[in-house]
Amino acid sequence: MYNVITLIGNLGADPDIKTRDNGDKYAVFNLATHKTVRGEKMTDWHRVIVWDNVLAERIEKYISKGSKILVQGRLTYNQWEKDGNKTKTAEIHLDRFESKMEMMDSKPDNVSAPRSEPVSSNTSDDDVHIPF
Repeated sequence: MYNVITLIGNLGADPDIKTRDNGDKYAVFNLATHKTVRGEKMTDWHRVIVWDNVLAERIEKYISKGSKILVQGRLTYNQWEKDGNKTKTAEIHLDRFESKMEMMDSKPDNVSAPRSEPVSSNTSDDDVHIPF
């Protein structure tokens, strides 16, 4: 079985960068996707957790509120009960392998290459050239 989800959307706020006990960083952010139904724009919110240290460092450096990105990862569900109310949420997890993120914003005036170059989590820092 294969569990993969791909979303293109905009960050609703700056990503929350956290550090694990071993010093590796991870990122948590909410991604808004939009659709139009009968002329009305509707927004869905998705919680994304990026476990890859290299990707989290790039997110910290280059991604902020409003950034348009593509994420591809695995879909998970969390379920809990509080005060007798059952709640179920979905999350998209980007792990070190088999995950993908692309920055899709238009290039700023002072940058010579597009920001939509893929930033794959299964490469080292030496393998990826970020054009900005």
